[in-house]
Amino acid sequence: MPPPRLIRFCIHAMAVLGSTAIGQEKAPMETAHNVAVIAPGTTAGDIIRKAAHVVPSPRQISWQEREFIAFVHFGTNTFTNREWGTGTESPSVFNPTAFDARQWVKVIRDAGMRMVIITAKHHDGLCLWPSRYTDHSIRNSPWRGGKGDVVGDVAAACREFGLKFGVYLSPWDRHEPTYGDSPKYNEFFRHQLRELLSNYGEISEVWFDGACGEGPNGKRQVYDWSSYYSVVRELQPGAVIAIMGPDVRWVGTESGYGRETEWSVAPDLAGDLDSIAAASQQTPLDGAFVPRDLTADDLGSREKILHARTLVWYPAETDVSIRPGWFYHPDQDARVKTPEQLVDIYYSSVGRNSVLLLNIPPDTRGRIHDDDIRSLMGMRRILNATFDSNLLAQASPRATSARDGHDGACAIDGDNGTYWTTEEGVLSATLECTLPSERTFDRAMLQEYIRVGQRVEGFHLEAWTGGSWKPVAGGTTIGYKRLLRFPPVTASRLRLVIDRSRWSPAISTFGVFKAPPRVTAVPEGGAFEDSLTVRLSTDGEGAAIHYTLDGTTPTVGSMRYTSPIVIRRTSTVTALAALKGELCVESTAARFTRCLRVSGITLEKPSSLQYPGRGSATLVDGMRGSTDLHDGRWLGFERDDMIAVLDLGRSRPVSRITAGFLQNQGSWIFLPSSVEVSISSDGGHWVMLPAVSYPLKQSEEVLVRDLTVATGRGEARYVRIVARNVGTCPPWHPGAGGKAWLFVDEIIVE
Repeated sequence: MPPPRLIRFCIHAMAVLGSTAIGQEKAPMETAHNVAVIAPGTTAGDIIRKAAHVVPSPRQISWQEREFIAFVHFGTNTFTNREWGTGTESPSVFNPTAFDARQWVKVIRDAGMRMVIITAKHHDGLCLWPSRYTDHSIRNSPWRGGKGDVVGDVAAACREFGLKFGVYLSPWDRHEPTYGDSPKYNEFFRHQLRELLSNYGEISEVWFDGACGEGPNGKRQVYDWSSYYSVVRELQPGAVIAIMGPDVRWVGTESGYGRETEWSVAPDLAGDLDSIAAASQQTPLDGAFVPRDLTADDLGSREKILHARTLVWYPAETDVSIRPGWFYHPDQDARVKTPEQLVDIYYSSVGRNSVLLLNIPPDTRGRIHDDDIRSLMGMRRILNATFDSNLLAQASPRATSARDGHDGACAIDGDNGTYWTTEEGVLSATLECTLPSERTFDRAMLQEYIRVGQRVEGFHLEAWTGGSWKPVAGGTTIGYKRLLRFPPVTASRLRLVIDRSRWSPAISTFGVFKAPPRVTAVPEGGAFEDSLTVRLSTDGEGAAIHYTLDGTTPTVGSMRYTSPIVIRRTSTVTALAALKGELCVESTAARFTRCLRVSGITLEKPSSLQYPGRGSATLVDGMRGSTDLHDGRWLGFERDDMIAVLDLGRSRPVSRITAGFLQNQGSWIFLPSSVEVSISSDGGHWVMLPAVSYPLKQSEEVLVRDLTVATGRGEARYVRIVARNVGTCPPWHPGAGGKAWLFVDEIIVE
C-alpha cells in the first residue's frame, strides 16, 4: 500500500505495551501476558503457539469493548478556518457564543459512541483549560470572561451521560517558547499533562501524535516519551496511551478503513530485552519501545512473526473525520459524510478488529452542526435496524469439537463472557446451527474471546441451500469483532467453518442478521453511448421503491419504480425502499455516464500490482472510484506516469476528454502535475491538445478530482492520455523524497 499519512505522525506508532494481561486458558508451559519473549532456537510451532497466547491487558480490553468513540477537534482553528494553527493566534479569537458541551455529548451518546476525546491542546498551543503554565489558554480569551474551561465542561458532560472521557495533548507546541529546548519543554509538557490527568476525574485514553517541528528558537524538540508514560501510569493507571504510546497503535490511514487482515499481536516492538525482564509486570515494555513503521498491509502473519524476538498485544485504532477537515469549516457543511458512508466505515473499522475514532468538529457557536447530527442519527438508525435481532438466538448448535463447559451454545447465547472452543490442539472445526424455520440474512458477526488470545487465521460461512452446502462469505482474521456483508441468503441451516487457527479457536459470538430493505440496481453503474436500461429491485417483502435521477435523496413523493428506467443522459439513480409508506434508512446510488464507447485500451506501463483495479478496462467501465483507495476501482502508479491509449473503434467527433484522480496526500497519493491529451485518426499522426496543469498544493483533504481537456470538436479514433506523476513527495511532505503515487480511475470521452 502507499506509505501512510505522516503529517500527524512524524515518527511511526511506538511499540510499548503495558500491564499484566488476563487469561483463563493457557497452553502447556505458557503464561498469558501481553508480551512474550522468544528465546533463541524456539521452533516455529512454539512461536505460533506463543502468539496465540499473547493477550490484552485489562485497560486494553476495556478500550476494545468501547468499539466506537468520538474525537472532538475544537480550538483556534475553528475560528480562523484553518487546519493547523501557527501558534501566533491571539486567544481573543476563541469565543464560542453558544457553547454547549452537553449537546456534544448527548449527540455522541445517541449516535452509539462510548467515549469522547477532546483536543485539549492542538499544535497551535492554545490550551482549552486554564493552565497554570502558560498564558496561551482560554483564560485569556473573551469566552465567559476568561473563566471558562472546555475540558472541565466536556468531562462533566461525559460523567452526566455515562460516557468515558479522554484527552489529546499535542506534543508539538508552536507557541511555547521553550519548545526545542528539550529538557525545559519536556518538563513544561509533563506539568500540563499532570494538570489534565489530576483535575478532571477518570481519564480513559491519552492520545499523543508524533507531529514535530522546529521551535521558536529554531531547535528541534526531542520528546521524552517514557517520562510522559510515567505520568500517565502514575495518575491514570486505567488509561490507554494511544498512537505514540504503548497501548494502542494507529491503523495507518485516516480514511476510516482498516485492513481485511488485522492482527492485534505484532512482532519486535521492544528493543531492550533486559529491560523487559527487569520491569514490573504492570508495565513490562514502557521503557523498551522501538519506533517502527506499523502501517504495512501485513503486520502479524505467520511469516512476520516466525523470526520475532518479542510478541506484544498492540491493537489498532482507526480514525476519520465526519467532514473533509478535522476542524469545522463552513464551506464543508454540504460535504458531511452520509449515513451510508458512515455505516460503510463502521463495517470497515469496528468490523475489522479495530476501534473507530470518528471526529465530529463543533462549529464556531460551540455546537455540533445540524448536518453532522443528521448523518450521525441516520447511521445509528441503520445499525440499530440491522443488529437488533440475532437470527441465531433460537438456533440449535452442534460443534465438531468442543471443550467441557465451552460448547457451541456459548457462541450464540448473547453473552460475550462465554465462548465455544475446541478440544486442546484442535485447530480447525465447524459449528453448525439449525434454525426453527428458514430465515433471510445478509450480515454476520463474529467475535473471538480475546482474553485468551487472537487465534483464527481463516474462516468461512456456508448455508444449506438447494440440497448442499454453499459458501456465503469468509475472511482471515476475526479478533475482537468481524462484520461481514453479503447478498441475501435464505436458509434454515448454516455453519461457521474455522479453516485455520494458531491454537484452539475461542468464539464468543456468532450471529447473523438482516439489514433493512435495500434497493439493488442492475447494472450497478457504468458507461453507455446512447441509452441504458436500469432495473431496480428490493429484498424487502412488500416494499415499494422510490427514486431520483439527479443524485438527491428520494422522498415518499419521489417517482415510484414500476418498470425499468431508460437512461439517456449522465445520471445518478438514487433509490430507497419504503415499507407501509415509510422510507427505510439506507439508500442505493448508481452513477451512469453517457460517453463514447471505448473498444480497447492500452497502458504503456502497467499499474502497480498492489493497485491493479480490475485491469486496464477499469479506466473506461463507467464505475467511478471512491475516496477509499482500497475500493478496487483505482489503478495506482508508483512514481510512474499513467500513459493510456484509447481506441474508439472508428473515427468520430470528440469534444472533450475527462480523467479522474484521487488525492490522499496522507497516503502519499497526489493529483497529477499535468494531463496531456493527443488525438489521432490513424494512430500515426497525433494532434497535441493544450495540457491542463494542476499546481501542487499541500492539503489534508481526501478527494476525487476530474481534469478535463477540450478538443475543439476534433475527429479522432485514438486518444492518448498522459497523466504526469509528481514523482517524489515534495519538501513540505513528511515523506519528502519518497516515491509519490498517482491514482487514476475513469476516463470519459465525449
